[in-house]
Amino acid sequence: MQNHKSDFLLAAKLVSAALLLLGLISVAAADLAPQVPLAVFLWYATVGGLGLVAIVIAGAVVSLTVSQFVLRHGGTDPQWFWFRSEPQGLVQLRAQAKAHAAQQGQEPS
Repeated sequence: MQNHKSDFLLAAKLVSAALLLLGLISVAAADLAPQVPLAVFLWYATVGGLGLVAIVIAGAVVSLTVSQFVLRHGGTDPQWFWFRSEPQGLVQLRAQAKAHAAQQGQEPS
């Protein structure tokens, strides 16, 4: 059983490390725009970093949603392409569904 306190601690460490790294990169990159005050530059870097995180999360959600849609409509998980064939249980289930649809006079889905 997982310890939720250690999960929270790990998440807090990751967030603080990411913020410190972003701050370090931002202070170093502030030399690229010497006429912009450091506080303003750090604000823009923070907003840009949060925007990048939001884009990555949105991309992951869209990707996972599309993958679920494909799998639910008869697609094969791309990770199975590393093997010679699909799992035996899945092959049998598809054969049964095809036979059942043929008995019903329907097109298999």
